[in-house]
Amino acid sequence: MDRFWGLLTPAEHAVLSTTGTERDYASGAVVCHEGEITSYVLVVRKGLLRVTATTAAGGEKVLAVRGAGDIVGERSAIDGLPRSATVRALGSVRALVLTAPGFASLCQRHPRIAWAVLTVIVARQRDADRQRVQISGTATQRVAAVLIDVALERGIADQGGVALSQEELAGIAGTSRESLVRVLRALREEGIISTGRRKIDILEVDRLYDLTM
Repeated sequence: MDRFWGLLTPAEHAVLSTTGTERDYASGAVVCHEGEITSYVLVVRKGLLRVTATTAAGGEKVLAVRGAGDIVGERSAIDGLPRSATVRALGSVRALVLTAPGFASLCQRHPRIAWAVLTVIVARQRDADRQRVQISGTATQRVAAVLIDVALERGIADQGGVALSQEELAGIAGTSRESLVRVLRALREEGIISTGRRKIDILEVDRLYDLTM
């Protein structure tokens, strides 16, 4: 599915750009904290954002990675409730920032923009449902699903390469770093992937899909 920006026309891009303000975030910068009450919306123009939440045990779980074209923070802007996750920049990030009132006005005046937001929300709910099913799978199935999701379906990677750390991938897959290392080693030995520093290249996409079955 196209990301938020990809669902809009050039005219709607111009409206969003006029309404919002572009802002740069340094690597590691926190865009918003879980539990705080802020209602601005971001549309990522360049770079990656990591979305995390605190677990019941007090740890941190990676919920998602958002890339260029993704919208972030739309739920708090709509319902006014505290942020459900912490969002942090992975590398340098440029984003279009819209205030909640400006975002609401856009959605009311431009039904196609409102529909694009709804499309994104529904798709993310389906992702969440699918992830709950994947939790019961093996470490290999979960890692394969994450590689497909991040590198191929979300389109936030560079030509099929995943530029995330092992800790970040393990968090998204819901597995330990040790299990992730074993899975990556097996995938590499089978010629399905190749690995480098903070990068995983997918070589055999069909075989990766087979592992999720």
